[in-house]
Amino acid sequence: MYQLEVKQWLVAWRFPPSDGWSVWVDVDAMERAKGGKHPPDKRERAQIAEASLRSSGVQIGAHPQFGRADVVAEHPQHGLWLIEAEGQSSRQREQAIYSALGQLVLQMRGRALNFALATPNDPVWERQLRKVPMHARAALRLHCWLVSPQGITEI
Repeated sequence: MYQLEVKQWLVAWRFPPSDGWSVWVDVDAMERAKGGKHPPDKRERAQIAEASLRSSGVQIGAHPQFGRADVVAEHPQHGLWLIEAEGQSSRQREQAIYSALGQLVLQMRGRALNFALATPNDPVWERQLRKVPMHARAALRLHCWLVSPQGITEI
């Protein structure tokens, strides 16, 4: 599952605009399979995922306050969430998780925010997420989610 597909299913299952969520999703050129080398199916799958996000009411682009966070979701009763998503790429999974954690930590500025890492629901990604110690997750208010078209599993 590619990163944009992770975002698509994350929004569909956890932050649907139809349930009152205001959602921003940042999408970069690599996620759209523009520039560089990509598997032959990535561009079409990315187009489908982005179209699904747009049709559900998601704002595509950098968030006015949080910039290029992968997903920013806000709800009057459920609060404000910043999520970094990862997906299939040529990048090493371990490095992708470290980078995503760093991006989230840099956004932790004392506000009452909730944070999450979202990856494909796959045993290799699950192993990477499980490396984040439970006490660190609790201290950072960090959720770790495995995402698929069938739903979301929190670990």
